[in-house]
Amino acid sequence: MKRLKPGFSILELLIVLVVVGILAAVAIYSLGITRASNRDAKRISDVSVIHASITQYWLQQASYPAATPTDLGRPGANADKLTASGFVGADSTSAPVYLSQIPTAPNAGEYYRYHGSASGYSLKFTTERPTAYGVAGTYFMHAGGVDKDDAEK
Repeated sequence: MKRLKPGFSILELLIVLVVVGILAAVAIYSLGITRASNRDAKRISDVSVIHASITQYWLQQASYPAATPTDLGRPGANADKLTASGFVGADSTSAPVYLSQIPTAPNAGEYYRYHGSASGYSLKFTTERPTAYGVAGTYFMHAGGVDKDDAEK
């Protein structure tokens, strides 16, 4: 009587490889979703910090920082911090300082766009996934909250 050697058949090995492949694909997909959600959480946090600083500015100056559409924190935009003079470059010595460093967006080349006048402002940011504000897309923070309307409120 001939004895068979213990081991796996080709079919069993293929089934294991397929199952491992499916698990790896699900893990990679979940990782992508988690990373996008983390970037959105950072954007919302950054915009909230900027909003709080603008509110402090308004409480002391009785107006909002006036600025044409400006990419906050973008090199060369001269909008690296918020002082009594409004958004200024990093080398400015204006006092008081409401925000010593504008938060940087999570992706390279991504900036928060500010547009304001003495009576209101609009701070643009974009989300990649659904958040508490709604579906993924472009949003604008104003003194009164967040919506999809790009108007100084």
